[in-house]
Amino acid sequence: MSKVRVLVFPCGTEVGLEIARALEHSLHVELHGASSRVDHGEQAYVRHAHLPNIADATFDECFAHLLAQWNIDLVFATHDSVQDYLAPRVEGLGVQLVNGDARTARIARRKSLTYELLDDTPWVPRRYANAAAVEAWPVVVKPDQGQGGQGVTLVADADELAVAQAVVQQPLVCEYLPGEELTVDCFTSHRGQLLHVGARSRERVVGGIAMRSGPRPTDTQLNDIATTLNARLALRGPWFFQVRRDRQGDWKLLEFSSRLSTGSVVARALGVNLPLLAVQDYLGRDLLLLPEPRLQLVERRLENKAVLDYDFDTCYLDLDDTLVCAGRANPQAMRLAYRLLQLDKRLVLLTRHAGDLTATLEAAHIPLTMFERIVHLREGEPKSDHVRAPAIFIDNHFPERLDVSRRHGIPVFDVDAMDLLF
Repeated sequence: MSKVRVLVFPCGTEVGLEIARALEHSLHVELHGASSRVDHGEQAYVRHAHLPNIADATFDECFAHLLAQWNIDLVFATHDSVQDYLAPRVEGLGVQLVNGDARTARIARRKSLTYELLDDTPWVPRRYANAAAVEAWPVVVKPDQGQGGQGVTLVADADELAVAQAVVQQPLVCEYLPGEELTVDCFTSHRGQLLHVGARSRERVVGGIAMRSGPRPTDTQLNDIATTLNARLALRGPWFFQVRRDRQGDWKLLEFSSRLSTGSVVARALGVNLPLLAVQDYLGRDLLLLPEPRLQLVERRLENKAVLDYDFDTCYLDLDDTLVCAGRANPQAMRLAYRLLQLDKRLVLLTRHAGDLTATLEAAHIPLTMFERIVHLREGEPKSDHVRAPAIFIDNHFPERLDVSRRHGIPVFDVDAMDLLF
């Protein structure tokens, strides 16, 4: 069977990077990414292209050309506005947009339409047309088309409300919900079956993104919200909603989105790979989930990546305190070594190791076959004698790096740089 050609756009967002991690090793997927700005998508996606912003007059033509050029089958939109824009347009382009129903995307992008759709339910927050209608202060002013809590303002009285309404775009005035906040990741199959309803915490939030999160029990109220949304909207693939408890402890809906969430990594850690499920569902397969209930926490952080503007064919590596630390293989060094081999670079081991070199490597479970050459130097013999450019040199000892740099003019790195490279 040929692979499903998947395009992720925009691919450099947190959602786009999560999709890359979720699909990069799948045997069923040929992964492509596109961005409208310079971002980490260029490093995360081997196949990458630039597209104009969706507001640009040339976007439609460029997007259609890229789909044809790469022969794309399936598109993931990673931003609500992009989902809303693409949903009514993809039908004539010969591709499928994950959760691409145009009406659903339009409702998901606008909280006002979401609340109108669900106004007969007990879990829609109260909205107020003006200050006179407010039953209890404080209240919350939020943008109709915002996401992730961005642009949300807590106001204490009518004067503050007037200021907030003048600043917030398309303001909605809603009751203040003081309780716990959860995100609920869901998945609907091509048969309309709600296969996954997974609640997770938002314990530390940065820029609207949950950086510390863990699974939480899904109670009757949360299941009712998920079931109702699934029944009233045309959904297929991953989607999510956010809730917060009101003053009485009941869940109220904050927002709903018809795309993958930034924190869906929690579901993937549990064994529920939502992007991969979307690909399998695209192929028309009936799906069975096997979650791991013993996982309790996912911590996230910013990731650093350095881009080296230098072409080389060989990496020279030191052994003691670089490749091997305290008798064990250095995981960061091994990651880099195997990544360089994947990039068709040659590895050369340069060492003055005092003991039995083969025994040391075997004890650290480092295969000799990963090195093109192993140079066991005599005491006092310069490593720079055995270096040939173009190459990079990695060694924990500064005098060695200084000698190689001065003599050959190639990039030299300490052990602490290995997690940044490639």
